[in-house]
Amino acid sequence: MELLESDFQVLDREIYTFKQLKEQYSNEEIDQIKQTYKEHWQKWKVLQLTVATLLPNNLQMKKPKIESWTNGWNLRNHFWSAYRDPTHKNQNACLAVLLNKKQFQIYLMFQHYKSEGRSGSLTSYNELLEQISAWSKTVKSEEYYIWPQVESELVDHLPLTKFLADPEQPKKLKCSLEGRSFQIGKLLFKTEPIPAIEEVAATAIQELAPLYSALNVNS
Repeated sequence: MELLESDFQVLDREIYTFKQLKEQYSNEEIDQIKQTYKEHWQKWKVLQLTVATLLPNNLQMKKPKIESWTNGWNLRNHFWSAYRDPTHKNQNACLAVLLNKKQFQIYLMFQHYKSEGRSGSLTSYNELLEQISAWSKTVKSEEYYIWPQVESELVDHLPLTKFLADPEQPKKLKCSLEGRSFQIGKLLFKTEPIPAIEEVAATAIQELAPLYSALNVNS
């Protein structure tokens, strides 16, 4: 499957709320917007289900959670899916895949929304920062980025190579967390078509899996 510029472009809007859309567009135009969104989201859904089939059985991630293209009141400004080990399906930490108007990303995250109803502490998650240097030696670190969760997904995140090269960066990152978490992942940008995107995503999930699995050892 190939990720095209149009897959990014559909998410590049000034207005996402249906209330505002109805103030500016006719019913026919809104129906067309919805149809276009649905078509791209269906491609997204197929992509995620395909990625799941490419993951090794030991990861047990064959049923990703695929977020809908709308929350009922708004069009999404990104498409998102979460991959969790079913034996830890209520854990805050997860591996995720996201597409917005700027980039496609496969990353490790701590899901803060309704986190009190899930397991896995924020402290334990952020302690993974101590493992990043060793883990980076197992991947092509130049393909990865690291950033505080509070940072907008549309800003330019810090390349992992710069994080690793500067001894002050871990301290700076911890100071920027604002009581939240960090995120780390592989980013691909809207510059040219991305072929075999399902294989790229599956590979990155497997590369990030050791960090995710480290959180499950004692949970």
